[in-house]
Amino acid sequence: MIKRPPEILVINSDVIELKKVETFLTEIFREYNLEMKYFNRVYLCISEAVINSIKHGNKNDKNKSVSIEVSYEEPEIRIRVEDEGNGFDLNQITDPTSEKNLKNESGRGIFIIKTLTNQIEYNEKGNRIQFKYRM
Repeated sequence: MIKRPPEILVINSDVIELKKVETFLTEIFREYNLEMKYFNRVYLCISEAVINSIKHGNKNDKNKSVSIEVSYEEPEIRIRVEDEGNGFDLNQITDPTSEKNLKNESGRGIFIIKTLTNQIEYNEKGNRIQFKYRM
């Protein structure tokens, strides 16, 4: 099997750009003939990472961008999302399942990604997340 280069999409830091991300992922699923039953889970993880990058990483600065890189090597789809922000400290993330955080309206993105994916990694700076989803 020939390894193909990753597919890359760069968007502006605006949540309206999520439609482009959805279209991008749909095209990848079609191109690689991936089962659509996995689409919603993968898209949920990508959208959570992109929203975090837009809001927390780039601070909604529309002059900054978010890069989404997707590659597929059977049986895994690999995703990398990177922003132009200063990064974050993973140790500062609160547990959304603790009783004091259950009613919070935000703070679940990383938890969702960790729960749905098979592997998750961050760069040292904290402005890039990579995760794998086994199909």
